[in-house]
Amino acid sequence: MAKAVVMAAFLLFARAGRREPDGDPGLTVSNRCPKDIIIAVRYNDCRGNWTTMSFASIRARGQKERVASSDNSVFYDYAVSTPGSPTRWAGDREVKVEGTIYQMKGKKLILDRERNRYLLELTCPN
Repeated sequence: MAKAVVMAAFLLFARAGRREPDGDPGLTVSNRCPKDIIIAVRYNDCRGNWTTMSFASIRARGQKERVASSDNSVFYDYAVSTPGSPTRWAGDREVKVEGTIYQMKGKKLILDRERNRYLLELTCPN
């Protein structure tokens, strides 16, 4: 009996140190720019439908976890810095967000299996 209790405690401790995936991978957006930004993202949701996430704010040099969740590595984004003269991250795919059409850029991201996430890094042009 004591042996079983020790073994169960060992298994619980070993499992606590290991991170289990939390379902579909999340999208983490990292703002490497010295300005705050807002970003909209289009992605394939867990049911296979293309979904657009409205604008989220990310502080200068900050990041936001699980902006979206998808097992598809293709994401489209449109971002703009605030305030002052804006820096824009745009592409050639027209997507409607809150009634306005924005030019989104498509990216195929690499899955970080250990963290169960895709990472999108936005840097300011020099």
